[in-house]
Order: sequence, then structure tokens, then C-alpha cells
Amino acid sequence: MTHFSRLLSLSFLLLAYATSLTAQTPTSAIKAQIPTEPDNEAEMEMIGTLVLSDESALQVLDLLEQMTGKIILRRQDLSPAKINFNSRGPISEPDAILALESLLTLNGIMLTDMGDRFMKAVPATEVNRHVPEMLVGSTLDLEPSQQIYAKLFKFDYLNAELASGTLISPLLSQNSSSINFPKSNAILITDALINLQRIEEIITQADRAQSVRETIKFIKLKFVQAEEMQNRIEQLIQGPLKSYLEGNTSVTSDERTNQLILITHPSNIDTILQVIDSVDVDAAPLTGSEVFALRQAKAEEVVPIIEAIISGQKEGREADAKITREGESSPAPAANATPDLAAALIQAQPTTQAGRSITNSSLQFSNFVGLSADERTNSIVAYGTQQDLRTLQELIEKIDIPLPQVRIEAIISEVSLSDNQASGITAFGFELTEDGKISADIIGSGFDISRSLTGLISAQLTAADSDSNVRILSTPTIVVSHNEEGIVNVSESRPIITSSTSSLDSTNNTRSSVEFRDIGIKLTVTPLIGADGSVQMKIEQTVDNVADTTTIDGNEQPIIGRREATSTVTVGSGEIIVLGGLQENSRNDSNSYFPLLGKLPGLRKIFGGESTEFNRSELIIFIRPTVLKSPSDAKSLTDKQIEILEEGPVIQQFLKLGQTRGIYMEGSIYEEEQDASTP
Repeated sequence: MTHFSRLLSLSFLLLAYATSLTAQTPTSAIKAQIPTEPDNEAEMEMIGTLVLSDESALQVLDLLEQMTGKIILRRQDLSPAKINFNSRGPISEPDAILALESLLTLNGIMLTDMGDRFMKAVPATEVNRHVPEMLVGSTLDLEPSQQIYAKLFKFDYLNAELASGTLISPLLSQNSSSINFPKSNAILITDALINLQRIEEIITQADRAQSVRETIKFIKLKFVQAEEMQNRIEQLIQGPLKSYLEGNTSVTSDERTNQLILITHPSNIDTILQVIDSVDVDAAPLTGSEVFALRQAKAEEVVPIIEAIISGQKEGREADAKITREGESSPAPAANATPDLAAALIQAQPTTQAGRSITNSSLQFSNFVGLSADERTNSIVAYGTQQDLRTLQELIEKIDIPLPQVRIEAIISEVSLSDNQASGITAFGFELTEDGKISADIIGSGFDISRSLTGLISAQLTAADSDSNVRILSTPTIVVSHNEEGIVNVSESRPIITSSTSSLDSTNNTRSSVEFRDIGIKLTVTPLIGADGSVQMKIEQTVDNVADTTTIDGNEQPIIGRREATSTVTVGSGEIIVLGGLQENSRNDSNSYFPLLGKLPGLRKIFGGESTEFNRSELIIFIRPTVLKSPSDAKSLTDKQIEILEEGPVIQQFLKLGQTRGIYMEGSIYEEEQDASTP
């Protein structure tokens, strides 16, 4: 069947259906279906039932030409789709035209108007290349159709660039396009006429002056800084009142006038003002400062300890806050719920997983706390909240306490060793056992073990002094605090030439730079007092002596020998430690000669002689630590030491006299104030 014969049969089908409908339907019925005074003349142009069965796009274009009276120009590569349609009853001519245009659009063919006589049918993907007709004025007065047109929409209030992405793009048909013109604030849209009409209706409603729904309020603050109040309200906006205030509330602070500029919905005014009125009240200063004078500890040592505690608590707060933010999940309040201010403020407090407030002032330092050490007055200058200052005072009182002390008695002796002596400890009546321990029969020596170390060893020294092999070098007694270093130095300062400078002129003078160096015995003891009364001591022994001399650049210089040892021992209070083993070998050269004849040069070798002796000596140190837990212990021990001394009664009488009459010391001279009645 030819194209013309199919079109003719389609026309006959429509005509036959219309004739059959007229013959079977009474006149009154026809009039009931078609108004006698139609509002639109097109509503009367009924063409009967429209049925398309596997019709090609070209056949549909032919039918569309007959209905519109226009010639449709066609591309040869139009879609070969088969088109089906059934109006399921009579249809008006305008509706039939719209249906056919829509069917073509759905199958990738679009129509553009070219004037009174012609239209153009092109593939939908290339419609913009065929320059659709530009519509000027409103599209709402035109008959709806699927023909493609272009229209420039200008905006008065909306931003064209923003409207294109959020408002226009979702409304565009497939294969249509839009172009933004930012400078003129307009959008060029190419689309079907029926869709342009829809877009124009939406733009007409949206592009209007927006009515101000928020209220602007200026709030003068009396006591709180505007910036601080702004931060608090912003925390509420992003926190517990987020569902009520976010998006419709903005707050700005004016520091010059100390005002808040609040922009919000009128329904939020009362809630925000309630917060401001509750916070902006006359209260005591949030922070203050205080000076804590220390009596025992050093301020520069206490400050780093407290700062480490503050830093640790700050890190803990940050970690707890991070965990809380990650695990925080609360349901949004109902739309008709009224925000409770008290509940909102409680919810705004950050909490840990255990439900405890991490800003509990009784457990934590605030972010305002700061402190510094004043070495001149041995004080700590602190700054912070009142709770911070109270907490600092508690810590300082616990740290600034007198430390227990240790009274260290020492006897430093030197023993000359004979050839058959392996250790100098035997010179004191002590013996070394096979396991290296010291044993002594001191029970019958006539002294009390509770007395001083000097008295304890005195019986042994008496026996040792008979052969002059034992020399007591020093018997110092020092008192050292817990974990403080005590030093006993028994030495002499000797000059040592460090450099020499000679003159190049005729005087040939030489000038030497001298450095004095301590040569002797140095004993360093650092005690640690245990809770059970034991004393752990780190003992460092250093012995320097002149072993020999040498000549350097004409200058005689000493050769210094050094013996040193370091040990750590733990003993009970009042127990004695014996340190030995630092032995020294020395050489002595001597000359002997016959009187008178031995001095003559020629006879010196005959009547005189030279001898060399080698001597060994060992340093023996006795140490006895005694723990002094309180000043009363120190006084009691002092009284016992005075009783031991031969001059003890005189010293006691002197001290008693000083208490009753007043003894003043000026420099090194004691002056006694006697009253006139005293002879």
C-alpha cells in the first residue's frame, strides 16, 4: 500500500467513525456533549477517534501537515520509529495536533516553527543548531504545543546563575538547553512551548521581592562582653537549639557599643532574650590572682610540677570532648515542641562517656589558669578562677612540706699497710670474713652502739694509734634533706700553670696563667629516705693526690693521681657503712751520708748512700646515716651529741645562759647583755 493510500484510508477511518457516531447518537445527546456557546472555537472541531498503528514518523508528519495546514520540511535521517496511538474516543483537532507533536518528540523528532507556511522536523539532539524561533513577550497567551522555541527570561530579584542550577535545570525537557547571561541577569532557554509556559509560570511566582520575615533587634549588654555573649549564643545555635535557630538566626557583636545585633524569627526572640538576661548579670570577677609564699620547697621546682598536671588535664578534656562528639546522637525535637532553656543549657555542657561533666570545677582546672615562679621571694604567682586558686592552694600545701633529713656522720681515715696486710680494715680490729663481710668483737669495748660514730669507733682507733699506722683525716658531720646532695671536701687548692707568655724584647719576661685546683678527698652522698625508715645512699668517693712532678717548658707541674669509686647502698637508720679499697702505692727516695765526710763531693759516694722505699696506704671511710623525721628528732640528737663531748656541761650552761639573758651574734663576736645586778 502506498503512502497516499494509507493516509487516505486513515482519513476515511476518522470520517466513518464520525459519521457512525452522528447516526447512532440522538441530536439532543450530541448537543449535550458539545456546548452551544463554546468558550473556544477549537473545542467544536472534533475529528472523531484517532488511531495510529505502527505508523512511521513520515506518515505522522503527513497527517500533521493536513491538520495544521503547514508544510513540514524534513531531514532524511529522521527516526524510523513505529508510532502507535489510540485516543479512545473523539478528540478535538488542537488536542490531536498536540498529541501528534508529543509522539514525535518522544521518538526523537522535534518541530520548529518557520513562519506562517513552514515548519521544520529535525532530530531532537540537533534542535538548537536549527535556530528555533525566538519568542518575545509572554508565552502564556499562545496555544500549548510541543514545538521548539527559544525565550530569554530576565530576572528582577533572583540571581540568574543560581536560579539556573537550582530552579531551571530540573524543569528542562530532555535535549533542551539553557544559557546564562550573568551581566544582564538573564537565561536563554530552548525547549518545547508547553514547557516554556510552565517555566514562565514558575519564574513569575519565584522572581518577586522577598518579604522580610526576620526581626532585627539591638541588645545593649551591661556586664558581659558582646563578643563573649555572641560565642555563647552561637554555641546554642549549633548545639541544643539547632533545630529551632539554625538557618533563621544570626548574631553579631559590636565591641564599640558592647551591643548584640540579633536577626531572627519573631518567635525566637523570647528564648534568646531569656538566655541573655540570665547571663548578663552583675557577678564576681571570673578570674583573680594570688601569691603563694613557699616555706620549704623551691618555687621554680614546684611550678613545672603543677603545669604538668594542668597540661595533662587539658589533654584529657580534649580527648573526652572528641569522644563525646563522635558518639553524640540525640533525636530531633518535635516540630511543635517548645525549647526548655534549662534543659538546653545542661545539654550544652560537654560530658564524658560515663556521663560526668568534664568541666566540673572541683575536679579540673579551667582554661584560664596560669602560674609563674618568683625566685626572689620564693613565691608562686597564680592566676585563674576562684576554684582554680583553691585547687592550687591545696596542691601547694601538699607539696610545700618539710622533707625528712638525714644526719650523716663520717670518719675519713688513711691506713698505712704493711707487706702482709691485704686491707686496712684490720687495723681497726675488724676482720673480713670469707664472704666479704666485716666482723668485730665490739661488745666489750666499753661504748654504746646508740652513741655517735666517733664514740663507736674510738676504742678501735685507740688500739690502731699505737703503731701510727692509722691517721684520721677528717670527721665531718652534715645534715642533708631527702634526695639532696651532700658534699664533704677535704682538700687543698694548688696552683697549676695552664699557659705561659714570653716577651720577645730584651727583658725576656715570662707571665703564666694559673688555675687553682682542689687536690684531696671529696665525698658526695645523696640519700633517699624510704617509708620504712631505711636510707638508700649514692656515695661517690674521689681522692686526688700529687703522685709526682714533671717539667714542661721549664715549669714544674704536678702529676695528679686520682682514685674514685661510686656505690649505692641501703641501710637502716643508725647503721654503719665501712667503705675501703681505695689503695695507693707511693715511692720515697732518701739519701744517707756520714757526717762531714759524706758532704764532700769526692767522698759522698763512699761515705753516703741512696735508698728507695715503696709504701702502700688505703683510704677507709666510716659512714653512719641517721634519719631526722622532725625538728624534735634533730634537737634530741643534738642534745645527745653535746652530752658526749668533754665540754658538754659548759656548752649546755652557755646555751641556757643565752636563753635567759639573750645572746646576740654580730659577725663572729658574741656579746652578752647582763643586767646591772649581775656581778
